[in-house]
Amino acid sequence: MPAKPILFIDPGPNLVQYLAAVGERLAPHYRAVFFSRRVKSRGLLRRLGQEIHPDRDARRAHAPSPSIRIDPEALLARLRKESDKALTREQGPAFRRLVGELDACLDRLQPAGVFCWNGSGLAAAIAEQLARARGLPLLFAENGYLPNTLQLDPEGVNAFSSIGRDLDLDAIRARPYSDQQRRELDARLDDYRAGKSPPRAPPAQGRVRPPPLAYLIQAWNDWREREPSRPLNRRIPRQPPELPERFVFFPLQVRSDSQLTLHSPLYGNRLDLAIADLDQSLRAIDPELKLAIKLHPADLGKTDYDPMVERFPQHLWIGGGDVRTLLQRAECVVTINSTVGIEAMIFGKPVVALGDNFYVREGLVHPVRDRAELTPRLRQALSQAPDAGLIEPFLRFLYFDAFVRAHWRDYSEASLNHLAERMMAMVQVRSAD
Repeated sequence: MPAKPILFIDPGPNLVQYLAAVGERLAPHYRAVFFSRRVKSRGLLRRLGQEIHPDRDARRAHAPSPSIRIDPEALLARLRKESDKALTREQGPAFRRLVGELDACLDRLQPAGVFCWNGSGLAAAIAEQLARARGLPLLFAENGYLPNTLQLDPEGVNAFSSIGRDLDLDAIRARPYSDQQRRELDARLDDYRAGKSPPRAPPAQGRVRPPPLAYLIQAWNDWREREPSRPLNRRIPRQPPELPERFVFFPLQVRSDSQLTLHSPLYGNRLDLAIADLDQSLRAIDPELKLAIKLHPADLGKTDYDPMVERFPQHLWIGGGDVRTLLQRAECVVTINSTVGIEAMIFGKPVVALGDNFYVREGLVHPVRDRAELTPRLRQALSQAPDAGLIEPFLRFLYFDAFVRAHWRDYSEASLNHLAERMMAMVQVRSAD
């Protein structure tokens, strides 16, 4: 019986070589096939000898058939980028062409499963709807929240994921783990707290680069879409300043990230409003308690917080440095819904969560569902130690059950095999439903 395809939807160039290596381990029952319209990704896939769609004939395909049904409102609820949302609302030729190419690809391949990284990109969100209409298994992947882990879930990632959805916290508290498993995770978390990088093996054949022409084409596309540059965050030092004796830590997130645009019902990506509310809450709780605000490294050149520095100069603004130093010293961590919420648990710190995520559950963190709740929830977090008897088994549940012990920068046999095996198991389970 020929190997059934698993279709990888529009992976970025950083992921391509790793996913191609994972694809080799899907044999003999499955094979990796890629749909990509990205210049660098297509160049890499050709160099790696991978099957790529759409081909030249398909890329000249006409608009999708009238029988194709795309729910624009459901699509908008999945999309992160404003440009993708605009294309969806306009339903113009570029949007219709992408829908037609994806639909033709699914018809032609009839894949055993459809793999989407994150799921908030336009191609992935369209592919999700087309795959669900066909009853095809979906595999959503994203970085994990523990060292050298990935998320892989049939429903989505982060707040969309099914992690622990049908498992209550008492059941997680009672889940058995061997002494060897406990030692393994304890060692990994000890390394993280000590600032050690997890071991990651490079590709056996070396790093493959896109062809030079792909870089030129991508540079041209980036130049056409660039926004005017301007100096940002000049009032925020890049070197970590001296930390106060007592402070609450608020790590900022990328304002265009799906975590804020999709999973932040109270504040959206208006982090300035969250900072203003936190300032008011801290003044009500303890005027001597400082707020340490750290910029996200991926947002340094995109969002200007200098006006907020002028408005709140009494707080500590941090442009760089290791987040672990802040986690170790903070009395409490406030986050919308970022990975730092889990990292704070690793350091035994109470967490106040202002948005949605799989870990935002009473008992693990202090969820804030209404802005009026912020002050009492923050006061509670500052006065109660976290429940170590629940946090520790929850972290073990994430590491050994919910996440995959793999990473796209780790080409070790264990990393590649763990992801391939979890993918095949999920496809088989979903296909049997």
